[in-house]
Amino acid sequence: MSDRHEFRFVVDGLELDEHQRTHIASAVQTAALGALASSRAVVDSPVVIGHANLALMPEWYGLWVINGLRGRELGDKIQDIGFFRG
Repeated sequence: MSDRHEFRFVVDGLELDEHQRTHIASAVQTAALGALASSRAVVDSPVVIGHANLALMPEWYGLWVINGLRGRELGDKIQDIGFFRG
C-alpha cells in the first residue's frame, strides 16, 4: 500500500475570476482537512502546506498534508528559515 494519496477536484469549461478561484480553493482545502479528520486517520506530526494566494503562487491551488518523519523534517526546515510559527 502506498503512503501517498492524491485527491483532485477539477472544474472544466467554466470561466472563473480570481476571487471565485481563490474562494473555491479555500473551500476545497477546508473540506479536505475536514474529511481527513472525520476519516479518523492517525496523523501524529503533520505539516500542512497550502494556499490559494494567486499573487504568491498563481499556478498552484493546493494542500499537502505531510505526516510522520517527512513532516517533522520539513517542519524543522521551514522553522529554520523562519516561515513557521508554531
